[in-house]
Amino acid sequence: MDGVIVKHFIDSAVILNYADLYLGADIIDIGSGAGFPGIPLAICREDLNIACVDSANKKIEFIKSAARLLKLANLDALCGRAEDLELREQYDFAVSRAVARLNVLCELAAPAIKIGGIFCAYKAKSADEELRECENTFKILGLELAGFSKFTLESEERAFILIKKTSATPKEYPRNFSQISKNPL
Repeated sequence: MDGVIVKHFIDSAVILNYADLYLGADIIDIGSGAGFPGIPLAICREDLNIACVDSANKKIEFIKSAARLLKLANLDALCGRAEDLELREQYDFAVSRAVARLNVLCELAAPAIKIGGIFCAYKAKSADEELRECENTFKILGLELAGFSKFTLESEERAFILIKKTSATPKEYPRNFSQISKNPL
């Protein structure tokens, strides 16, 4: 049980030490799965408005049930692929944990974030390599690196990559997921 607490709950909430998720911020959790990091963030910070997005209805129903059971009025769950939902520039922050490589995640997250907003990508050992792959991605999508932090959690190397949206993301992005995965930016 301790492993679950550290690996999922603490790992999800540790972003609160690295990113200034300001009072009342609107956050989208892309590829939320069973609600990580969205649920732990909603528990830790009742002032944050969090929308968990996942394409699997079963996972979304689980998140909705958890929100009801835990009385998390600040947590919502949306079923659909991030690239298909009409979420353009609605969120102050985007978060994503254990979903895809950074260049793919940037294309999914950038359109949903307001200009000046931040994308917080949870990463592991490959963080340096994934960041190097994103120079062109950042230019195309109107993004820039805002911070990079490494830390160890229970002997596992982890990293946060903070990416700021500096200009509007071109309307043709995000592309459909098959295009994104076959030809990442």
